[in-house]
Formats: sequence, C-alpha cells, structure tokens
Amino acid sequence: MAKGSRKRKKTGRVAGLDNRLAQALNHPTRTEIIAVLSDRCASPSELAPLLGIELSNVSYHTRELLKLDCIEVVEQEQVRGAVKTKYRATTRMLLDTEAWERLTNGSRAGISINAINEAIRRAVLAVEMGTFDKRTDRSLINLKMDADEQAWAETQLIVREAFDRLSEVEASAAMRKSKGAETFRVTVSLLAYESPAE
Repeated sequence: MAKGSRKRKKTGRVAGLDNRLAQALNHPTRTEIIAVLSDRCASPSELAPLLGIELSNVSYHTRELLKLDCIEVVEQEQVRGAVKTKYRATTRMLLDTEAWERLTNGSRAGISINAINEAIRRAVLAVEMGTFDKRTDRSLINLKMDADEQAWAETQLIVREAFDRLSEVEASAAMRKSKGAETFRVTVSLLAYESPAE
C-alpha cells in the first residue's frame, strides 16, 4: 500500500451491508435485478420481459432483495384489482475483499460476467444512441501496465476511492437537482484486472 494512503474503516453498518450484498449477489437473477434497479425504478412485471425471466421467478427474487434491504419500495398503484409495486436499488454493487472471499467461485464468476455484460450493454447502447461521443470531454481509458503486488494493492485502493468520491459527487448532484438544476444520465465504468499474458 502506498505510503500515506488511508485504509477504509470497517464499521458495523458497512460490514452488515457487505454481508447482505454478498447474499443478494449470490444468485445471478438478483444481480441482474439490482443492476436494472440501480439505473431506474421498475416493478417485477416490467423486469420480467426485460430480463427474459418468468414473472414468478422475478417476484420471488425481488422479495428476497427487499428482505435484504438491497432494494426499497418507491411506488404502489392499483392495477386491475392488484397492487403494482415499483422498486429501486438502495445500494450499489460493490463488495469489499472480505465479502468477495466468502462467495463461492461460481458466484464470483456469475457476478463478474453480469457486471461485465452490464458495462458492455451500457456502452454499446450509448454508442448506438449517439450519447457516447456527444461530449468532447468524455473519457475512454484502457491502460495496460506492468504491476507488482504493491502496485496492484495501490490500484485497488485508487479504484475504491474513486467509487467513494463518485458516490459523493452523485449525492451533490441530487441535492442540486432538488433545487432545480437539470441532470442527465452518466455511466462510469471503472475496471481494474490482471490481464492474461500475451
């Protein structure tokens, strides 16, 4: 770890969140649901065709995510004698090392595949819709570098701190939006991984 770099404190609240998120992401359908609900509010009946999964299956996993406090109810309305409930994610899909280590190899692979597919899906959609290159100050960084164990640890710290800082930036934008500022959708994909030898 770099000299002078700060270590994240593990509070009971954060540890509890990581445990719940690890449980939630242990199933690929839950991972997909959280990915969509991090982007927008939706009901199980809206999620099912979007994910290509049976409504009963989506409804079950939505209830499980609600029990784990990973999603919350934002809207309920009567539709033909039934209650249509819309949800949104209350947490982001970020697990610390301890929570990640508790998952099985199969769960880790499933989460990684879903996360990569989600990053690719969003980037392709933005290109197709003409928003990816709309701004000349957009960022597209692919950096290949040689690293030792210390450099790898420093890289992971930088990635985690960037996530924390971006979360603060998003919260500030939400405050300004409540005062009338206009907002628009932005996607940030930050990847750091050991590359296979060429």
